[in-house]
Amino acid sequence: SHLVGNTDCGSISRFTYGRDRPSCYECDLLDNLPRTSRFNPMGEGQPMDGFVAFATCGSIVFPEPADRNVNMLPFIFGDEASLPDNLKCFYNCIEECPYPKEYIGEVGYLTVHESYVEAGAAQRREGLHIEAPSSFPGAAFTPGVEHRWGMGIFYGPDMFEGGIYMASSVDDTSEVWDALVHKDVPGIVDRHGGCEHLRSLIGPGTKLRKNELIWMTDCTPHQALPQEKSGVRQFFRVVTPNISHWFAAHSTPNPLVPLPENVIVVETNKFA
Repeated sequence: SHLVGNTDCGSISRFTYGRDRPSCYECDLLDNLPRTSRFNPMGEGQPMDGFVAFATCGSIVFPEPADRNVNMLPFIFGDEASLPDNLKCFYNCIEECPYPKEYIGEVGYLTVHESYVEAGAAQRREGLHIEAPSSFPGAAFTPGVEHRWGMGIFYGPDMFEGGIYMASSVDDTSEVWDALVHKDVPGIVDRHGGCEHLRSLIGPGTKLRKNELIWMTDCTPHQALPQEKSGVRQFFRVVTPNISHWFAAHSTPNPLVPLPENVIVVETNKFA
């Protein structure tokens, strides 16, 4: 699997200044980028120039919609019984996410949003944004090793560490960008991860197909798009265990699974 956004000049563009600076990007060395894959896709295991902002992980089959709506609900990876009864039908979708086996037994976070959406409206958050700075540190992607033997090619599995998996049931209603925003630079995103001012600098986005499952980092710009036709849309997201804060006003508790002790519960409205 080739690196998304691979470069060959020893450096890549990253966004290093806030919106108040006339020049908000510059070339910088790979070592200063947000943490992503740094391994050669041919299998030598040597660092190379490049980054992975998102990757396709196949597809999922959504269950029949039933107006379910939960956000960041805690569950246990590998344990269907940790899901409430009305969400057990999403266990197969969770298992389609190629998460590391080390996550089995750890707490992940499930979002399911099923609703009727009018034509011209978006179900989820519009506008260019990243998930940082709220959570999900340490996302990384290691591409599978490619082995050639005769006329056959064997691809080892891609490895995903941390990050976010998501999919929706309607074509062209989610868009992601082949870019990473350096979230630690003051002013580069607003307090909610908004970065609309970077749109002209990051090129065209990629619209996702219905049922397409992707993995992305917390530094990957993305947005929801308005639907062309009215109809029911289903949204699915799994956040891996590495979160720092859980916003009680916007999240769904699970009586079957307590939050890990290291997660800080924030009671205030994060958009206030």
